[in-house]
Amino acid sequence: MLRHRILNEAARSKIMSAQQAARLIESGMTIGVSGFATGFPYAVLMAMCEPGGPRGLTVLGGAIGSEEPFPSMTNTGVMTRFYGWQRCRELRYKLNHGEVGFIDVHLGQFAGKIRKGDYGKLDFSVIQCMKIREDGGLVPALAAGIVNALVECSEKIIVELNTSLSAELEGIHDFGLNPEKRLVSMLDRLGDDFLPCPPEKLAAVVITDDVEERLPTRDTNEIYEGIAASVIRCLRRETESGRLPKDFTLQVGTGGVANAVLQGLREGGFKGLSMFTEILSDSALDFLDSGVFKEATTTALDLSPEALDRVTANLQTYKSKLVIRPLDVTNNAKRIDDMGLVGMNTVVEADIYGNVNSTHVTGTNMISGLGGSNDFSRSCKLSIFITPSTAKNGNISCIVPMVTHHDSTEHDTDIIATEYGFADLRGKTPKERALLIIENCAHPDYRGLLRDYFGEACKATRGAHTPHILHKAFAFQERLARLGTMKDG
Repeated sequence: MLRHRILNEAARSKIMSAQQAARLIESGMTIGVSGFATGFPYAVLMAMCEPGGPRGLTVLGGAIGSEEPFPSMTNTGVMTRFYGWQRCRELRYKLNHGEVGFIDVHLGQFAGKIRKGDYGKLDFSVIQCMKIREDGGLVPALAAGIVNALVECSEKIIVELNTSLSAELEGIHDFGLNPEKRLVSMLDRLGDDFLPCPPEKLAAVVITDDVEERLPTRDTNEIYEGIAASVIRCLRRETESGRLPKDFTLQVGTGGVANAVLQGLREGGFKGLSMFTEILSDSALDFLDSGVFKEATTTALDLSPEALDRVTANLQTYKSKLVIRPLDVTNNAKRIDDMGLVGMNTVVEADIYGNVNSTHVTGTNMISGLGGSNDFSRSCKLSIFITPSTAKNGNISCIVPMVTHHDSTEHDTDIIATEYGFADLRGKTPKERALLIIENCAHPDYRGLLRDYFGEACKATRGAHTPHILHKAFAFQERLARLGTMKDG
């Protein structure tokens, strides 16, 4: 088994336990971690959390979740500074209480910043792989993320070889960057399907057979289905008018709204689309099978064991339909432009002029991070931001006079969609945008308040380009802080 997995003799001589590998890392170091929603080196990271393990590490990761090992790394003090995107409850609590440093980054620029040395020396990276080639090249697990930059820039590499993944999956990756080559198809190859790794970099090889825990995907509901219906109406209008080809390329995440949109595409008769995205989940795999999508590029296959078994049993078919690429391809402005992409991303709140807040509660508390939403919205053919019209049982309006934190500006927003409809902001002045968003996207309970604010702002500023009354611009959020609701009276 090991000779089939580890073809390089020098690598076989570095086999050790997770605890032995963890002891190679010293407190205060900066380390990289492979994975993007999946593909994390569980055994070595959990071994770090044991008594006597390293503490106070700065960790660079693509997108981490609430699954172990990250809660334990946060709670034990192994990780006290993190760069990337996160959805870890424990980390979120500590970073919003000043106990852990967090730096939010554009995921499409992350690898480039690592290569430039923006985060200092990278002492170690811990990489989950499914094979080590005869020449020492690494075949990573099913998440590319920033793994290419980590292998390039780390002083030392610890490989966690996961034998639960079929070695036959080799060939599903493409790690080429080749800025001269235009991507015409998802399946175009830009380079190698492995990562070169000089033998002197390899510090340890740890053998595991862990099957990763997966958090359940949020179910769809009536509101999500309403948002999806708004998005589908928008896309149908675009294709019927000829502004968007019928076989367009879509970027969409995971979760209830995304699933509802994908279901709406199938029910609406859309066929032969392409997917260019960060995460491909079970539901997206189903739509690839059904022909809604003909091909896909993703930076991670976040699949249940059952779906992964399906891929493994039909490898040649899936290798002809999908490619796993690093973030500096999937989130690269040139590649997004090549694809003529429709980008769909969620927001916390949007204001009446089209600015959006994707990351913060009332402008102060971080939720997860920016992720790739800016990468897509700035470079795609059609930028769609989606949100329910309200939150917290209707006590919060997700359409407000002014957002409390800017992640994407009005200049990168083409469409805002809620369960009540969509507002097409292209070619519209700020005041025209305000009227469209209020009437088409806001919840009926808040339209009157928004109309009142906008009308008063127009009068007070005597028709200014972007009317605002600064001492009232955050009245919705201030009312929420005082009364627990944004409703007036």
